[in-house]
Amino acid sequence: MSEATSQKKLPKFTVVQLFNLCLGAVGLQFAWSMQIQLTGRITEPLGATPLILGLIWLAGPITGIIVQPIVGAVSDNIWTKFGRRRPFLLVGAILGSLALIGMPYSPTLLFAACMLWIIDICVNVSQGPHRALIPDNVPQQQHALANSFISFGFGLGAVIAFGFPFFLKEILNYQIGIKEQFAVGAFALTAAMLWTVFSTPENNKPEPSKDEKKDSPFEPINMFLISGGISAVLITIGLISGIFGQIDFSNTDFIFNVLAWFVLLLSFPMLGMALKSFYTPEIGKICAMHYFTWLGIMCLFIYFNNYVVHNIYMVPDLSTASQAMKDSFEPLVLSATNMSGLAFAMFNLTCVLISIPLGILCNKFGKKNVHAFSLACMGIAFLATALFAKTATAVVIFIAIAGIGWASTLTIPFALLMDNMRKGTEGSSLGKFNLFVAGPQILSSIAVGFLINKSPMQIETGSTHHWEYSLIVGGSTVLLAALIALILKKDVALEQKEPEPEEEQAPLAV
Repeated sequence: MSEATSQKKLPKFTVVQLFNLCLGAVGLQFAWSMQIQLTGRITEPLGATPLILGLIWLAGPITGIIVQPIVGAVSDNIWTKFGRRRPFLLVGAILGSLALIGMPYSPTLLFAACMLWIIDICVNVSQGPHRALIPDNVPQQQHALANSFISFGFGLGAVIAFGFPFFLKEILNYQIGIKEQFAVGAFALTAAMLWTVFSTPENNKPEPSKDEKKDSPFEPINMFLISGGISAVLITIGLISGIFGQIDFSNTDFIFNVLAWFVLLLSFPMLGMALKSFYTPEIGKICAMHYFTWLGIMCLFIYFNNYVVHNIYMVPDLSTASQAMKDSFEPLVLSATNMSGLAFAMFNLTCVLISIPLGILCNKFGKKNVHAFSLACMGIAFLATALFAKTATAVVIFIAIAGIGWASTLTIPFALLMDNMRKGTEGSSLGKFNLFVAGPQILSSIAVGFLINKSPMQIETGSTHHWEYSLIVGGSTVLLAALIALILKKDVALEQKEPEPEEEQAPLAV
């Protein structure tokens, strides 16, 4: 019996089982939230400029490019007494939690960057296999709903992670410190993932079929090495021809410039080879849509906290400030950070409230139409934040509206991909799909960071940068993704779904 055959006989998941599955996403989101909200607060006092901040954020996409496809392919090809996905969930969560605890104690910028890389590696080890639990164990007719529960879990985790410092201050008059917030994130990551690991058994052991073609775990490494070689050749030509200016490896800015171009050039052949390995015309459009969506979302994640701190609360750039000046602005920085956390909490509260209804709406209006509308809401909200928001309240309202697109992004593209991917390659296909999250992160980290770094702005208290440019770029690319969504075909899986046996047509049980 092939895996495709056994997939049709999977029992429906109950609400409790779906909730157990989504709790892992709560923990993963705590880890991401600590990075999104607090990386700038750790690195700027250690000397990070906007460009350096963007380069530090390359940790996420580079580890995503390498780690998730490898882990996905490895987990496709093994089976242990604990299953094939759950060991990765557990190891990644525990090691990631230890790195979260160490991050705020970084004595230097280099150490902080290394800790961020370790966190990203560990979270990527868990994230791909966590999502792969759905095609492994959940029947196809519940894929959209199961992904909606995952979206719900990510949203719930973010609401709590981003919102609790603000409410602790407003309700209990207690200002939680940066180190304490990282410790809370570490505990949440481990506890939530342990719950999913021990409450979601993997009983659907795949039975090999002669017709199934498994992807090699070495394929992502080969793609990375080939891409790195292409990038190295192009960079060498650029150095010889003088495109990067006079060669001076003692100049930090020169080294950062070359490094940025190397990583950016590396990403494109990597994406091309990944897409070719599981390409269909429909998957190609889904990947393009996801690429431009995440290009916009990363403009929010990487730069939003600094936008609120510097452009709304008018805190000057502190990367080269004296310790006395940093201390004098610390209360205002904490207030601004609380407010940006509230905005992110509302962004994700919207996700929590509509993620499961989105899965239901997809059955009525079609996945592509629901997704296109949701992305349009996000793109317009980003542009409105950059162009019209003058107060913290307005920022929170616009970012909350953008959460409609966030809920859809965490749900519908994965359901579309699962409808189109080849059986037996669920882990590796989802890992390769993650490259279309990692690739735009690289472009956003480098290009948008460079744009902001070259756009200084004077304020009453000193100088800063036009951080709002990140939201203008982000809004534009998300709207482009909405247009791509509209040219997707109709939902093939829904149109071709065979009638289920009578006993399987009962309502979702509790």
